[in-house]
Parts: sequence; C-alpha cells; structure tokens
Amino acid sequence: MAICIEFELVEVTGTLARYRYGSCRRELDGVFEVDVPKLLSGETSKDAPMDEVVRLLPSKLMSQPMANRAFGKIYKYYSANGEYPVKGGYYA
Repeated sequence: MAICIEFELVEVTGTLARYRYGSCRRELDGVFEVDVPKLLSGETSKDAPMDEVVRLLPSKLMSQPMANRAFGKIYKYYSANGEYPVKGGYYA
C-alpha cells in the first residue's frame, strides 16, 4: 500500500512554523506546528517525544504518524537549506 502525504506552509512566526497536511489529492485539513531551529540548537532535546516536537493543532485530520512523516521531510530540507520548505510531500 502506497503512502502519499502533502504539506504546505501556512505561516512562520519567529522560528515556529505552522503547516497544513493531508493525504495527496485531498484537502489538506490537518495542521501542526514545528520549531526546527530549537531542535537543531538543542533547546528542544532530540530525545523529546515526537508529539512535543510535532504539535498537532485541533483540526478535522489529527494523525500524528502522518504529521511525523511530513516533519521528516521538513527537517531534512531545513537542515540543508536553513529555511522552511513552502510545499512538499512524503511518498512511499
């Protein structure tokens, strides 16, 4: 079974980014927040639970595993480019 998740940047406030996410070709109705710079600097421990690193916000779609997969792509992009990606996806 294929997994297809898309995400889109909503806003960045300071170092905190808010993203919409969801299954490909569907409405992006999930929302989560991440703060990659705090994770990279060590301010947020790399041992912190994922639900503290990827904070789901109340929405129709609240899937921690889907948000975590999107976060993996966001983290890699931020680590390489020093900025949050505007759009992206996870495909497996």
